[in-house]
Amino acid sequence: MREVLVIMGATATGKSALALDLAERAGRELISADSRQVYAGLRVGTAQPTAAERARAVHHGIDFLPLARRWSAQAFASDALALLRRADRPPAIVVGGTGFYLEALCEGLFPLAVPAARLAALRGELGGLASPALHARLMALDPVSAARLHPNDRQRLLRALEVCLATGQPLAAHHARGRERPVDLRWRRVWLALERPVLAERIAARLDAMLAGGWREEVAALLGEGADPAAPGLQTLGYPEVVAHLRGRLDRAALRAAVLLRTRQYAKRQETWFRHRGRAELVLDPRAPDTPARLAALLAPGGSP
Repeated sequence: MREVLVIMGATATGKSALALDLAERAGRELISADSRQVYAGLRVGTAQPTAAERARAVHHGIDFLPLARRWSAQAFASDALALLRRADRPPAIVVGGTGFYLEALCEGLFPLAVPAARLAALRGELGGLASPALHARLMALDPVSAARLHPNDRQRLLRALEVCLATGQPLAAHHARGRERPVDLRWRRVWLALERPVLAERIAARLDAMLAGGWREEVAALLGEGADPAAPGLQTLGYPEVVAHLRGRLDRAALRAAVLLRTRQYAKRQETWFRHRGRAELVLDPRAPDTPARLAALLAPGGSP
């Protein structure tokens, strides 16, 4: 059974930098479990690896998806599993903070016998709805799932609605039949965690660096090239606020405040997921001097941190 190191953590914890250092030293590749970094052109606002960082280790799952397309946990898990099982490539380290992606990869998805064309049509139909509207529609179809999902948890709302509309059954009915879990891989899951005040400071510092580093210019260029502000890619965290700023609806102070609030809320939801559903065998402080060595120890088969 092949062992796979999974490094997960909330936004701005520094997980990507630690994973990159480790991959470079160990000759590994990296698979990004980040639902925002998949989009092509969103380099600044999603903190995609720079060209220099990509030169240090092969990265998969970043900067490839057109803004108008949607990506799913199922698509991510399928691609990631194919990479992890390839004998002709170096072993990969999975790193990211999108809980639904990580769950789909490590725990498997619920099998759905639905034609791809039907799912694509549903995604097109639902994609234009705002998250509160998705939540209201799910409440009418599957109140159990709606009650446990946050009204702004767009990805999981879409998934639950797709299941209901495609199969005529609520998500719980499919849960009861069990998941299709990978049986040839063993996950070594590590949660990198910081105290909330420290994480809040890091989020603010990174946001300021993004705004100073060309985030507004990045979005202005995309709009100038004809990108639709309603495209799935531009619904990514912070991008609607930058669009509003460019169109004169938010000044710079209001832009910063709005994105900062949304990012802190997102990080809190990530931490809640890692705490209750992440199944980490180890929780580490990314600032601790021994963290890199403890992560490296997990790369050896049966290695102990």
